[in-house]
Amino acid sequence: MPPSLPLLGPASGTNPSLLRASSPAWRCWPKQGTHGGLCRAPCVAHPSAVGRNMLGPDQATRAEDADGMPCLAHASPPHPPEPSAALTPAQHDIASTPRDPAPLDALADAAGEAARATGAQPRAAAAARPRRKGSAMSPTQRAALSESLEVLKADIDHLRALVRPDSVTGPAAEDPGGLEDSQPPEVGLGPSVSLGRLADADVKKQRRRDKPRKADKRRLADRDPNPSAGPGVGSTDATAPGGPALLAHSPQPSAALAMPGSLAGADAGAGHVGHRSRASVRAEWKNIMRWSRLFKLRRIRRRGTALRLRKVVVFGGGSFGTALATALARQHPDAVVYMLLRDPYLACEMNEGHVNTRYLPAWVLPPNIVATTSAREAIEGSQYAIHAVPVQQTRSFLQSIKTLLPPTLPLVSVSKGLEVSSGHVLSDVIPSALGRKQPTVYLSGPSFAAELMDFKPTGVVAASKDKALAEAVQHVFASPTFRVNTSTDVVGVEVCGALKNVLAIAAGIVEGLDLGHNAMAALVAQGCAEIRWLAEKMGARGATLSGPAGLGDIILTCYGSLSRNRSVGVRLGRGEPLADILGSSHQVAEGVATAGVVVGLARKYRVQLPVLTAVAQILDGHISAREAVFELMNLPQVDE
Repeated sequence: MPPSLPLLGPASGTNPSLLRASSPAWRCWPKQGTHGGLCRAPCVAHPSAVGRNMLGPDQATRAEDADGMPCLAHASPPHPPEPSAALTPAQHDIASTPRDPAPLDALADAAGEAARATGAQPRAAAAARPRRKGSAMSPTQRAALSESLEVLKADIDHLRALVRPDSVTGPAAEDPGGLEDSQPPEVGLGPSVSLGRLADADVKKQRRRDKPRKADKRRLADRDPNPSAGPGVGSTDATAPGGPALLAHSPQPSAALAMPGSLAGADAGAGHVGHRSRASVRAEWKNIMRWSRLFKLRRIRRRGTALRLRKVVVFGGGSFGTALATALARQHPDAVVYMLLRDPYLACEMNEGHVNTRYLPAWVLPPNIVATTSAREAIEGSQYAIHAVPVQQTRSFLQSIKTLLPPTLPLVSVSKGLEVSSGHVLSDVIPSALGRKQPTVYLSGPSFAAELMDFKPTGVVAASKDKALAEAVQHVFASPTFRVNTSTDVVGVEVCGALKNVLAIAAGIVEGLDLGHNAMAALVAQGCAEIRWLAEKMGARGATLSGPAGLGDIILTCYGSLSRNRSVGVRLGRGEPLADILGSSHQVAEGVATAGVVVGLARKYRVQLPVLTAVAQILDGHISAREAVFELMNLPQVDE
């Protein structure tokens, strides 16, 4: 209590009952007692009475206003005012004598100054301003509050009917068609609260609480656009699950009558549960879209001005290198995409006819793709270099151009496999071949070149130790049909991209032997486990193995008919010699060379890989495909 505010009560010689006769601004006072003191709690109903309520320390204090309204600060019901006979004659004379309100107004001003000086809440600070009697709520506010309460009552009645349909009373329970005439049950809000006399601030809080309920009611109206339509599934069928009360609250479209009886009854029994489920699905989808827009906006703000792409070089003219060059040329029509090739005739054909007649003859290339055999012409001025050279030729190729390759030029490697001579992944081969560290991003994931050319949706992963570089590559490649996620797990992305080729050969063998879908599923599951065992030993993260660069790439390569490694396995399962298969194909199947390296890695990291080792045995000609399947099926039965 501020020290400048004088005490009122028996201790100061002033009767608390005089407050009522002295000033209409002081509306709350206690029942007279032998002990009194200044109440520190504000009167919620009358903020102007803050600091002026009298409390008896040894009794339950009750406060009231001139209209008999309870003081909400003390949450007590009103009581009859003190009879004037309780006063002494001298006190009665004082109370009946007209008094000048100026001293009381000065006291109110002193209370306000003291409250501001002590950092009191705005409600307490506003207490020094007297209010006129009956000005707590305007007619508009009363009407809005009444409307909100009606909405609340209707929603509570509706929820009670859904949760406990047997408990619904009134016309809705006896006659479902009379739902509109039924009255919602009364909603009790406590004996100590009088909603018609709330302060303005409390009215605003109550209206804010009621706004979501109004929105819910509008959403319910949207789900049932015509609840009074003809006799639908949920109109008056008393035999449907849930009873007539639930059906009365759960009208269904009349089109549901076309369903079979049992299905229609089940749908009717679901009632609003189905509507709410569909509404929650729509709401969740909107949340995802909202998050997507916000995330993109934050990314744009963080990135600032994007680097304008002017020139990119692609090393290699195979199918996937050509597909990536086409994707970049479409995404950046103002940029020039150079393709560095070894064959001058193929380069001439691509420049003249804009078609890669050797690998992708069915698609026309964008006009901003330029093929060349000059490494200096292709590399000079390039902002990014896409490495699409097969793994086994990567070391010699990079050594031949390392003097032309700027040390700061970002390299994007899309080749998958293990180097046979060293057993290394490309993250070890590239710096070893260049003799220095080169900023590199490794792009991998389920992506067929033909589908990229057809604008079909594709998702890959860009992995790099430098997260900023991975995000820059993501921005360069991303398009409405080409999604690029980022990762820092380079080992996991590379190991999965290399070993999935070996597993694809095994899947092709099962297909060629016509062993069925059961055998295919068991084989792929076992192969995924073996890849995980080895990858985790090499330092990969488990999340990468279950993402697009891991499981996604494995599924595509093992089941997709466009997979080169799977095609090799199919022909092996049908009995064709490996030499004839490789001689008739103009594309490289990396899994053939990688299989032998996988066995060496298994010994190095002390991991047993039965399926991948069996593929290496078949490729080496030690056992046939059928013998390998028989041996694998007869391995000891083990726990998962």
